[in-house]
Amino acid sequence: MAKDRLRELFADWEAVIGLEIHTELTACATKMFCGCPVEFAGEPNTRVCPVCLGMPGALPTPNARAIEMTVLAGLSVSCEIARESRFHRKQYFYPDMPSNYQISQYDQPFCGLGFIDIQIDGPEAKQRIDRDTAANVSPIDGDGAAYSARIGITRIHLEEDTGKMVHVGGAEGRLQGATRSLIDFNRAGTPLIELVTEPDIRTPEEARRFAQQMRLTWLALGISDCNMEEGSMRVDANVSVRRRGEKGFGTKAEIKNLNSFKSLHDGVAYEIVRQIETLEAGGSVIQETRHWDASAKRTSALRSKEQAHDYRYFPDPDIVPFVLSDEWIEGLRATLPELPAARRQRYRTEFGLSAYDAGALVSDADLATLFEETLGLTGAAKAKAVANVVLNDVAAFLNAEGVALAQSRLTPGGIAELVELVSDGVISSKQAKEVFAEMAASGQMPAEIADTRGMRQVSDHSAIEEVVDRVLAANASQVESFRSGKTGLLGFFVGQVIKEMGGQANPKVVSEILGRKLGSGG
Repeated sequence: MAKDRLRELFADWEAVIGLEIHTELTACATKMFCGCPVEFAGEPNTRVCPVCLGMPGALPTPNARAIEMTVLAGLSVSCEIARESRFHRKQYFYPDMPSNYQISQYDQPFCGLGFIDIQIDGPEAKQRIDRDTAANVSPIDGDGAAYSARIGITRIHLEEDTGKMVHVGGAEGRLQGATRSLIDFNRAGTPLIELVTEPDIRTPEEARRFAQQMRLTWLALGISDCNMEEGSMRVDANVSVRRRGEKGFGTKAEIKNLNSFKSLHDGVAYEIVRQIETLEAGGSVIQETRHWDASAKRTSALRSKEQAHDYRYFPDPDIVPFVLSDEWIEGLRATLPELPAARRQRYRTEFGLSAYDAGALVSDADLATLFEETLGLTGAAKAKAVANVVLNDVAAFLNAEGVALAQSRLTPGGIAELVELVSDGVISSKQAKEVFAEMAASGQMPAEIADTRGMRQVSDHSAIEEVVDRVLAANASQVESFRSGKTGLLGFFVGQVIKEMGGQANPKVVSEILGRKLGSGG
């Protein structure tokens, strides 16, 4: 979807977006109501039992660890934790739910009314700040290049996941064109939390950043692997549009099972444009569930959107209500690790990093760990230099090679030594690029590479001063021109000295000595 088209429509229209983020609690060893193992893939229909297959008379036993993880998730996003909660049955007549109902939560979820703050930067940030005066949006740094948006969370509830349908005979995994459908119940019964936001999101980029931050939060808590390709984390987006200045909501459409951040962004962007163009042409938006086709880059209708009464919820008669004590809740709160938002703020205040650099580091847990472990060797004073190497050189190398940090030869010790070599003037920043490439390829330490390749710069003032004197004596006319106001010649003199010393002279020291010599009459 062309960004300029969306920008054009946003001049008169506003999108209202809410997300539903479904995350399997893969850190649980067993399913939500039985003892079957929680694992990905495997031979279809082999990790099942009478309980997760919904056999008559089979009684569910709630997974205590899954409940702990759900409450921990709620605490991490400032949710109110219900002291009394219970499970309901959601009537779900669909092939992937073997019992024809799903054990979920209705009006008494474990977690409600929370929020998180997301940060948006880049061109879209300035446009939003200039265009909107929403109460949940605050500029960052006062330069209009970034803003923070507070996104409300309605609830987080716990339920069992459904089975997986595999459509064959057409395009792989897609219903359209399929000749038959197969069902694998291995996933059925896996503990699953669903986070539902308030309709506070206004742009596709905000939707993407929110989902990304939730993934980072769940990873920090250790409750899920959040593998979107394997379906551990899926996102549904509810999208509606309205004229700017209107207070009421338009008719929403839900895009189901978005399994990547790009699909979330692009699917929401497409749906916004589709709805606006439909309304501008005199049509009406239908409340329905839609499918995002990533290859065709469009949404298509799946079915009419169900309402809560369609599911005919009622309390599960086989599971007693839960009463959570304050002591139990506070005990869980004490186990909360440092969360992404807090880490991002610490990087800014403690290390002086920009909002962009802090956000980029926090968005990748491996890079953030490398950054902190390297700082433990260099000291906090070199935080910006370390961040530059990690975000530019390390990230670029990993992307180009298509490998994870753990699979590479890069180590905190190597990064720290490289930063120290540049900081101490032993090698130039240009040479550091060459050293890094060899370090990443071979695993050699930077100092060894610099020595082997004869890269160490000469920083000895007396040795450099001797060469400076010779260069100035040999270029008397240029010296006179410099003193007459042609100060651009300084680069010429620096180049001549470095050339005389075979490229080994420290440019910083050369510049200092030349400045003193030329300024004092040589």
